[in-house]
Amino acid sequence: MPLFQFEAVTYAGKTERGTVEGESLRAVRQLLLNKELVPISITDVALTQAAVQERSLFSSQRSISAKDLAILSKQLALLVRSGISIEDGLTILSEDSGIKKHTRKVLESILADIRSGMPLSQALANHPQSFGAFYQGIVAAAEQSGQMAEVLTQLAVFLEKREALKQKALGALVYPATLVTVSMMVIIFLMTYVVPQIVRVFESTKQKLPVITQIVMALSNFLSQWGLVLLLAGLLSTLIFKYLLRRPEFKYRCDAFCLKIPVVGALLLEFETARFAGTMALLVGANVPILSALHHSKNTLSNLVLRETIERAEARLSEGSSLAKAIANQGIFSPILVHLIRSGEASGQLAEMLRYAAENAEAEAEHKTKIFTNLLEPVLILLMGGLVLGIVMAVMQPILEMNNGIR
Repeated sequence: MPLFQFEAVTYAGKTERGTVEGESLRAVRQLLLNKELVPISITDVALTQAAVQERSLFSSQRSISAKDLAILSKQLALLVRSGISIEDGLTILSEDSGIKKHTRKVLESILADIRSGMPLSQALANHPQSFGAFYQGIVAAAEQSGQMAEVLTQLAVFLEKREALKQKALGALVYPATLVTVSMMVIIFLMTYVVPQIVRVFESTKQKLPVITQIVMALSNFLSQWGLVLLLAGLLSTLIFKYLLRRPEFKYRCDAFCLKIPVVGALLLEFETARFAGTMALLVGANVPILSALHHSKNTLSNLVLRETIERAEARLSEGSSLAKAIANQGIFSPILVHLIRSGEASGQLAEMLRYAAENAEAEAEHKTKIFTNLLEPVLILLMGGLVLGIVMAVMQPILEMNNGIR
């Protein structure tokens, strides 16, 4: 009888791994369910080395983008709600002429796994670049509860909201970034082309130049001689910084520093809270055990300080503490989140309260983003305008003094 390796969670939220014999993937899955274990992954140990290598090569291909994943999830949810099976729904999606080539390859591979008897959650686990542990856990919970259509619909809505929140955050930075870029280009043009042309005129007159003009001329000479070196140094510094961010210790310090920045830290915390609470609401609503839901929600956070906070809360929860108390003891998340969680635990409507918390955090994030951009835009305009004005005054003042001397 074939041997299968499995990873599953108990109803208490503990993870168990091991091997078990079974006639097929479905038989092993049912065997685990009978033992009150919710399977996360089941793998046939007898898979050939060639098949493993093929999966490894395929997994290095491009992943499905977050935007495309949200669209696919919504389309699949609509198809399943209309009474179509998962297999037929994926077939329809893979045959869509407008779908991207690498997305079609992923769907075709998932279809092949499903047709071989593999459950959808396990088929998705073979493509971790496109479907993370959070997505796999949601689908596994939907398979367990038998509410695939409802859970997929909630998942699609959640992914759309998460992508929209991300786009709002990025969109708020478009105007300031454009303003800074254009202003810097104007300043560089003035300092490297206009000022040197006028410097020659001043040098020929042998007149005494104002201090501001001397400073601008010195900066212009410096940029003309060392501008390329500075550009290369900036690029190299950026690459080094991105490399260092891959090291957990360095990224942790950067994340801790970002949370302490006035306005910016509060804004980042609201975005992360919205992501955390929304993920928890979806997982709890899909009947995923609280401890497992907390674990998967933690992995959606990009800030390592907050992720470590959830890890500590996870440890306290495993010791028997309530979720609200475990979160409150960390002293980072807002009292509103803690209060809503406590209310949800008391009323038995934790998923609904977490959803309210996510909506509240999202609204606060949007509000604080508006305040931040409204403050940032005039400051940047004044700063960049002041720099340009300073350069213009440095050029015009000697010219005006020259004209007064001639009169």
